[in-house]
Amino acid sequence: MNAVRRFLFVLAHSLSARLLLIFVLASMLYGYAARYAFSVFQDTDYLRQIAGAHIALHSDYILADIGSPPDLERAQAIVDKIPVDIRIVGPDLDWSSSPDFYPLEDIAFGPLSILNLGEASRNEMEEWARKVESVKFARHNEHLMVKLDDEGYEIVFASPRISEMPRPDYSTLIIWLAGITILFLIYLAVRWLFRPVKWMQAGAARIGGGDLEYRIPTPRNDELGDLSREFNTMAEDVQGMLEAKRQLMLAISHELRSPLTRSKVSAEFIDDQTVRQSILDDLGEMEDLISDLLESEALNTRHAVLRREPVEPAGMVASVVETDFANRSAPIEIRSASDLPDANWDTTRIRLLLRNLIDNALRYNPTDSSPVQVSVTQQDDMIAIEVRDHGPGIAPEHLEHITEPFYRADPARARATGGFGLGLYLCKRIVEAHGGTLSVESVMGRGTSVTALLPPDEV
Repeated sequence: MNAVRRFLFVLAHSLSARLLLIFVLASMLYGYAARYAFSVFQDTDYLRQIAGAHIALHSDYILADIGSPPDLERAQAIVDKIPVDIRIVGPDLDWSSSPDFYPLEDIAFGPLSILNLGEASRNEMEEWARKVESVKFARHNEHLMVKLDDEGYEIVFASPRISEMPRPDYSTLIIWLAGITILFLIYLAVRWLFRPVKWMQAGAARIGGGDLEYRIPTPRNDELGDLSREFNTMAEDVQGMLEAKRQLMLAISHELRSPLTRSKVSAEFIDDQTVRQSILDDLGEMEDLISDLLESEALNTRHAVLRREPVEPAGMVASVVETDFANRSAPIEIRSASDLPDANWDTTRIRLLLRNLIDNALRYNPTDSSPVQVSVTQQDDMIAIEVRDHGPGIAPEHLEHITEPFYRADPARARATGGFGLGLYLCKRIVEAHGGTLSVESVMGRGTSVTALLPPDEV
């Protein structure tokens, strides 16, 4: 009893035990189906062969019973007793128990080997055939034919009767259908066993897409059930860590911005205008740095929340240039396609993207060169925003690192040659959060081009 309980416990909690049970049952079912097919159909043919063999073995008794010359009444009596048809052909006789008996000239009689018998049937019939040298055999239209010669008469036996056509041999079809059915049942069983894998796949997609409250069902007690529960525990831990991270960012924002604000207020009371402005500029840069750090960190996960709203891309670019760069003396050339579709973007962050890209281009574009170019076009199903300057360009060894946080091509990190190295990194995060890509191309001495490819709709 304890062994049965242990077996049921293992079966309920072990995935491998269930799989083993499925394949054992499938093997048993397939073996039974194959045995049934052969027993029903192959045995029928085997019995016909045995009947023909007994006719051959007892041919002397049969000939004696029919008589010489053949007595047709006795031949008919034999037909009535056993399921065969008889045809007798001789100098003055042509008789058959069935009007549909095949013409003898159409039947190719020969030795026992022409029947292509199975091993068991052939061994038995060869032993009998050696005892009766005058016996000839044939297989014609699925009938087994045995021909006996007796003093000028040919006596032919047909098994089964001519009117009783042998049943078609469906054994191969049955085995195939049984195999397909069993494989289909195995597929359904294995699919049921591995349903938690599908649940985990769907759960990973939903949690990865930002639905941190989603949990996968856990109705099973086997290994996959344990894995599902561990998956939910992991999702809860991730949700807790992200929430803690959000709270930390809010705390940092508050704790750093508050003293900066107080410092800015205090700096306004400094009499020396040069010193006052220098301090205010430094405080402003520190505030921008904090804002960029917090914003880039907020976008540094797949769970970034975007406040999407309908926007007209070309109009947004023109608005950013007019609003944020109106006081710049350097000209900015805008090129926009006329048939651009509306987009569904986070307006605040796309404006931040444009400000950073245009500010970088203006910083490096010489005053005596062509103006910075901002173009908005459509490439396939994406909207391309390209900002191009005509500055000194970026060396190839720095180009692949230019979007990394705090990376500067100037190792001295001089204030006059750039900011903190967060601008392009933040731009890349904004574009990727919208499902797009950011690429940078540059040629030394000719300038740099930064292109943001953004899908117009949410992805």
